[in-house]
Formats: sequence, C-alpha cells, structure tokens
Amino acid sequence: MGFSVLHPWVLLVLLPAAYAVYRWTRDERRLHGARKRAVAVLRSLLFLLLTLAVAGTAFSAPVTRQGVVFVIDESKSIDSPKEAVSFLRNAVESKKPDDGYAVLGVGERPAVEYPFTEQVRSNLELSGVPNPNYTNLASGLRLAEGLIQPGYRPRVVLLSDGEQNAGDAAAEAAFLNRRGVRVDVAPLKREVGREVLVRSASTPSMLYQGETFSLKTTLESTVETTAELRVYEDNRPISTQTVSLQKGENQFSLPLQSEQPGFHRYKVEVQSPDDTISANNTAYGFGEVAGRPSVLILEGKPGDAKWLSSALQASGLPYVVRPGTSAPDTLEDIRRYAAVVLANVSGTDLPERVQQQLEIAVRDFGVGLMMTGGDDSFGLGGYFGSPVEKALPVYMDIRSQKEIPSLGLVLVIDHSGSMSGQKMELAKEAARRAAQMLTPQDTLGVLAFDSAPFWVVQPTHVDDVKGIQDKVSMIQASGGTEIYPALASALDALRNVQAKRKHIILLTDGQSPNGGYDALTGLMNDNHITMSTVAVGQDADQNLLKSLAEKAKGRFYSTTDSQNVPMIFSKETAMAGKTYIQDQPFTPAVGDAGELAPLFAQGLPSINAHVATTAKETANTVLANPAGEPLLVRWQYGLGRAVAWTSDARGVWANQWADWDGSSAFWNQLLTWLLPQYQAGDLDVHTGISGASGQIEVQMKQPLASGASLAAKVIGPDLTEQDVPLTLQAPGKYGSSFSAASPGTYMVTVNEQGGSQVLHSQTTGVSVPYSPEYSLPKNGTDTLQRIAVAGGGEVLDAPEDVFRDNLPPNWQRRDLSLTLMWLAALLWPFDIALRRVSLNLRLRRRNVQPATASEKKTSSLPRKPVRAETTAPPPKTVSHSAPAPTPTSAVEKPAAEPAQPASNPDTISKLLEKKRKK
Repeated sequence: MGFSVLHPWVLLVLLPAAYAVYRWTRDERRLHGARKRAVAVLRSLLFLLLTLAVAGTAFSAPVTRQGVVFVIDESKSIDSPKEAVSFLRNAVESKKPDDGYAVLGVGERPAVEYPFTEQVRSNLELSGVPNPNYTNLASGLRLAEGLIQPGYRPRVVLLSDGEQNAGDAAAEAAFLNRRGVRVDVAPLKREVGREVLVRSASTPSMLYQGETFSLKTTLESTVETTAELRVYEDNRPISTQTVSLQKGENQFSLPLQSEQPGFHRYKVEVQSPDDTISANNTAYGFGEVAGRPSVLILEGKPGDAKWLSSALQASGLPYVVRPGTSAPDTLEDIRRYAAVVLANVSGTDLPERVQQQLEIAVRDFGVGLMMTGGDDSFGLGGYFGSPVEKALPVYMDIRSQKEIPSLGLVLVIDHSGSMSGQKMELAKEAARRAAQMLTPQDTLGVLAFDSAPFWVVQPTHVDDVKGIQDKVSMIQASGGTEIYPALASALDALRNVQAKRKHIILLTDGQSPNGGYDALTGLMNDNHITMSTVAVGQDADQNLLKSLAEKAKGRFYSTTDSQNVPMIFSKETAMAGKTYIQDQPFTPAVGDAGELAPLFAQGLPSINAHVATTAKETANTVLANPAGEPLLVRWQYGLGRAVAWTSDARGVWANQWADWDGSSAFWNQLLTWLLPQYQAGDLDVHTGISGASGQIEVQMKQPLASGASLAAKVIGPDLTEQDVPLTLQAPGKYGSSFSAASPGTYMVTVNEQGGSQVLHSQTTGVSVPYSPEYSLPKNGTDTLQRIAVAGGGEVLDAPEDVFRDNLPPNWQRRDLSLTLMWLAALLWPFDIALRRVSLNLRLRRRNVQPATASEKKTSSLPRKPVRAETTAPPPKTVSHSAPAPTPTSAVEKPAAEPAQPASNPDTISKLLEKKRKK
C-alpha cells in the first residue's frame, strides 16, 4: 500500500498556511495556554486536510480479483459452438468467488453475450452474432477491454480457429498488452475433409462484339481429383469441360467469345465427387461488350407496345419485348440494356425491389427509362410515391386547379394477429400514401378491425395529412378477424359523407364467418358506393373477397407479396377519386422540342386520350394538351434520362400518330435521346475482393481532363449505396476500397466528371459469391500463436488455466479527497468551540468563599428590594466571567481581587449571570 498525490504542486500552499498559523499564534492575545495551542493545532490540521484533498491524495492497494473477458469466435467457420461452450462453463466453474467474467461473441462485429458479473451461471449458452459471414477478431478484442470493470486484474481469453478475414487481431492484442491487459488464446478445432471450391473468376471489364477473351479462374482442392467446370453467360451455358485438380491452388484460363452487346455476368461453377460444401462452388466475373445498345420493352398486356415495336423494327434498333411480370430482378440484368420502356405496365406487376433497381439503374448507371400511357400506367398503375415516380419527369397525381370530383374514401384494414410484422407495416404505408394523394375537398376514414372494428380516423376532410398519417402509424396487429361488422360500420359512415364519389377499400389476409353480405352490397349499390377488395396471402378468403368486389362494382386484387399493397391502394385511390383519363381529342401544343422540332414543323396529328399527370418543376415539357397538361415530358435524372409519354403506344388512344409519316422517326429520335451520352473507352476498371473489403483500380488511358474528378459509386446486394472517392496511386492509376461485408453482387460505376457533365463512365461489378468462412483454412494456428505472443499471454491447454494467478501485480488507486474534506468539515466546529466558548466552571468554584451560618439564614429569608441611595457611587462593572460578588455591610469591604484579563461574554457566562440575578 502506498500514498500518491495527483497534483503535488498544490502542496506548496502548505508553506504560506504554516506561516499564517505561526503569525496567528504569536499575535493572538485573547487565548492563552492550552486553548491557544489546541486552536493552533486544529487550524494546522484543517489546512493540511484541505490542501491534501485539493491535491488529489490517494492511496494504492493491491488488487487480488481477476476480471476475464471471453471473446468467442462465432463465425461460420466454427463447426459447432459446443466446444467453446464447454470450455467456457468449465473455466467459469474454476474461478474464485470474487473473480468476475464477461462473454462476447464475434463475427464481422462483436456482440455481448453476457455482461460482466461474478455470478456463476450454470446454463451458459451462445445466442449468435449478427453477421457470421466474416471473422474480425480485432473488433472483439477492442470491445473486450471496455467490459472489464475497475478493481480487477484484467485478462482477455480468445477462443477461435484463428482464421480471421478482417482486421488485425495481433496488433489489437499488442495494444491491449501495452494497456496492461493480458491476452490468452484457446484454439477451437476445425475439421476440413475432401473439398473443392472456386476462389475467384475475372474477365476484362471492357469487351468488343466478336472479340475472343480469356476468363481466368482459380480453384482450390484438398485432394487430387477431377471436376467439371461450367461457364454461364447471364445464366446461359456457354462452356463445359473436365479438368484435373492438384492438391492446393489450380489456375485456369478459359477462352470465350463476346457475342451480344451489353453488360454481362459470367458465372463459373465447379462440380466434383470429392466435395462436401456446395456453397463455395460458384464465382462471378463481369464485362461490358461494346456494340449497338439494346432496348428492353415491358408490356402490361400483349400488344401494349405494338406501335413502338413496329417503329423500332423499321429503324433496326435492337430491342426485346417481355411481359411486365417478367422484368429483370437484379441490377446487373437491368444494366444489360441501354434503355427500359414500361408500356402500360401496372405498378402491382413490378415488385418494390425491381422498381428500386430501375431507379438506381437510371440515376447511377445511365440506363434510359420511358413510361407510356394506358389504363394501368402512371397514377392509374399505382406508381404514386414509388421509386419509378422518382425517376420519371412527372408526378403521378393531378396538381392543377381544374374541377375534380370530390371523393369519400374509407380504408377498412385488417389488423388481426396474422397481419403482424411486415404485412401490417406495408398496410399502414398504403394508407399513408392514400392520404397523401387526396385533397382537402376529399373525405378519408380509416377503420381497423380484428374481432371488432374501431375508427383510427373518423371520416374527415383531408386538411391535415400529417395528422392522419400519424394516427395510421399507431395501428398495432392483434386479435381475430370479423369482416362483416367492419364493412357495416364503414357503409354507415360513408352514407353520411357529402362527396360525388364514394369508395371502400377492404384489405385482409384471413377468413371471416359468413354474414349478410348480399344485403350489405345491395345497400352499397343503392347509395352509389363502390368497393374494392385486397386479399393478402394464400390464407385470405379469395372467393368471398372476389364476390364482394364484383357485387360492389369494384376490383379484386390478390397478392402473395405484401410489398404490392401500397401500390394497390395508390391505384385504387387514383381510379376511385379523380378523372385521370382525359378522353377529349386534341392537337398537341409544341413546347421546347429541341432536336424533335423539325419533325413537328409540318403539324401534328391529334390525340384521342391520355393519362393526366403533372410535370415536375425541372422537367422539359415537349408536348402538352390545350390545358397545359403534359403529353410528352423528359428530363435528366442523375446519369440517365427519362421520358413520360402519357398517351398509349398501342395505337388506340393515339391511332392517328401510328399512321403518321413521322412515327418511326419520332420514336427513334426519342429513344436515341434516352441512350447514354458518354463514352467508356478511356477508363480501364478492375475490381477485386480482399477480406471484407472490395478493391477498385482504374487505369486512365488518357490523362484526366482539366478540372475533372474521378469517383465511383457502389451499389450493394441490399441496394445500399457507397460513394467512393478515387485517389491517385501512380501516374494514371487511381484506386480505393469499399465495404463488402455481405455475400452478393456489388455493382460499380466509375465516372470522370467535369462540372455537371459526365465525360466518361464505365460500369463493372464484383461478386462475393459466398462467405470467406467457407474458404479452406490457411494459417489459423500460427495466427493464434502470434496473437498470444503480442498480447503477453499463452495458448491455454485447459479451461482451469484461465483463472490462474499468473497476472502481473495490479494496484488500484483510491481517491481520498472526499474523505479528507469530510474530516475537515468535522474538525471545523471544534475550532469554533475552542475560540468562542469559555469553560470556566473550575475557576468559579475556586473563587467563591463558603457562606457563614448567619449568611445562610439571611439568604433563606425572602429578599426585599433595596433602593439605592441617590448619592451612592455607580456600581462597578463586573466581568461576566468573574464570580458573583458576596453581599457585604457598609463597614466591610470586599478584599481586593487581582485584576483579570478581559474576556468576551459567552453562553455559559450569560446563563450564570441570569441565575445570580434571580
């Protein structure tokens, strides 16, 4: 044990304090003897205590308790957690009662399994970590130090196979060692049998049509064997061959030929009888084949793009026609095309994820996008608030001031227990979008039901959209399903609403006992109320809901993907509330036509109908109807361009345009404007994966343009975005890295941008086909040994070795400042008492003479007041500290007393004086 002072310079204050006490002792005249010495000692002690408290005085005591944090590798490379759990339990049972421990698991990131405690738990188990696809032991060691509590000798025990693929655990262990934390390791076994895997695949990022190129791939095997190697281009098999594999690493270069222009994904797959894990048998490479760009046309119904297809066929521009329901479902598949056309495709046919990928493809990869009109497009297609609306140059709702019929809308939403989770959240999002589409003249009610209905929003004018949306957000799923009472309540409320159109939307995922539905729908018809129904999932009563929609003159929707629910509600709100189809023939008025102006110079044919929309503020309206509503609008959206043609491409609403001589030229020029306007030839982009990071390397074929910058954007498999600035690494060579912590495809676009203009752009991709945990083990044993050496620890042989008394001495500093302050506060009243209170009872007993018998007799009689002579001299002033004078006769004179030093009156003297006077 020893004492220490945090701020020793404060002790210098004791010098002037000692001098002040000395001067006070020398100059003080009121106190004498022992009292004076006692006050001097007390004051010196007070000064000393206060000075030591301010200086931060503490004493150090040895720490005997151990605090151990177990860092357990819970990544996928660990075959079973039983070995780690058994080690943990045995180690905890061997600890002393006052030793503490904590447990955390680690994968890509650490997670606390058990906080620090001294309690022995008999049921220790591991619950897992958020992302076991990577092993970042360094992150676990970094968090471990923070779990150790003060007052314990610290130790970290790492349980792992040592196969880290992110971070540097040895460097982190060395840091802990410098901080006084010992790091021991305990190896976990990993069994690897007969295994064949594909480690990587790569192709040139830029190819030319008809060019022969090499696909390079690396395979690994634990045994000598043969395997079948297959290569696919966009899921189309293009090569199959049998290869011989040696134990260890095997490299192959496969000759291929690029045929179709566009962005392509090349998949390498290996099959071998000597293989145990199928998850690591695939790898991907990406390349873009230069050539004439291709257009993808998605049709809502066959023939919805007939007019457009005929025009493209006449011009020779390559195109592909597919149903809207078979839209590409990956970003790399969309990137194969230079432009995508949505010809009267309903938003309910395009899943939310596909729409998100379309929007990203336009914004970040320069893919063109066009939407053409029809009864399932724009607002009528449910695109309000969707990702596709973001990319298009028009709003899906009507924002003009023209007369629009008022709408009374009641949303009847099932919130039973089966709707819990994502279905309930998407139903609430659907209701929020419907509220946003309405105007203050419209009326909206939201009725939720389980076993009984209740009004979330009573039917009210939509003056406060935010307030309505906040109420909708509070709906929680619980209870059973009773449809009939809810519909009856909605009907009763809607009958009293003043609106030109009245509509009910019913959504449920369950079934309900039969009720008087025929009478209910009859009342709806009598009151001009329509109803549409939405069945979510396979458990919904499809027959009942379809019958209700038919009898109530509405529409029936059945979806197994709850992501479609918001778009269904948007579509229903649009169809029920406003006249979106403008069917008055008109001749388009020409606006800012640009390169299309010569085509329009000789006049334009008339349009029979189109879908009403609102042009966005920065969009360019090329053609419009006489009221200014857009017919043809276009704009730049990020790297790509987008066009909205609000009439149809089938030749029904715009049949005269289909017969127009300039029809083919019109569509060709419009689609040519959609195509990317930049070049990719000056950028040679290479990508790769290292641990949990992706690598980007760009070789410039020409120097970077003056004032231009180079940057990359990465779109992950979950559609998250990363902006990656590229830094100069060598003349003409730029590079950087990005996070690639999840298996899947990462799309990369590299842009050379000068101001607001993209000069060059190149798209490629990199794939993490499987978790690196499925790779063959490398040097885990050596890694664990290095961690132990760096951490000042050892490789433990048994769980009982964890709490051995082999830690270096540790002293804990305990601050005494507060204790010293309390002692000073307790001594302060004693200092005041010694200076202010005079205890002179002993002096009184010594100075008072014994009374005579006559005096005692006289004193026993009652006293009479004696009137003083007027000529008598004034009484002498008696000190309060002196004894009371004994009465004497006129002859007797009291003996002269020696002079006493004057003293201040105190409490006891005052009490004695009062008693004497009585």
